Amino acid sequence: MDIQINSRNVVISEEQHKSNVERLELAFGRFRSQVQSVRVTLTDVDGPRAGTDVLCRFKVVLKSNQEILVGDTESTVEKAVANVSARAARSIARLLDLQRQERLMKSETETAATPFAVPLD
Repeated sequence: MDIQINSRNVVISEEQHKSNVERLELAFGRFRSQVQSVRVTLTDVDGPRAGTDVLCRFKVVLKSNQEILVGDTESTVEKAVANVSARAARSIARLLDLQRQERLMKSETETAATPFAVPLD
């Protein structure tokens, strides 16, 4: 799983960067076999004006080439990454569950439609 964190007008220390990568690995660890990459973009919404609102956007690309986009604005980088990583993990779980249900329904339909031989006496 490739993780990339980009920041625009947001200063992130090396310690914060490591902490955020660890948080992402924890949040997406159970989906490691399905996730190809996670791209995080952090942007200072207020720009040079007063205020500390941080916009956090995730782009999660699954190995099936499906993309999940999630974003949120919070007062700190840590809160933004925590909230968006939790929301993205729920979205991945929901998508994978839907895919699993579709496969089950498809296999049940194929099994029900398969003719079987009846011995003739």
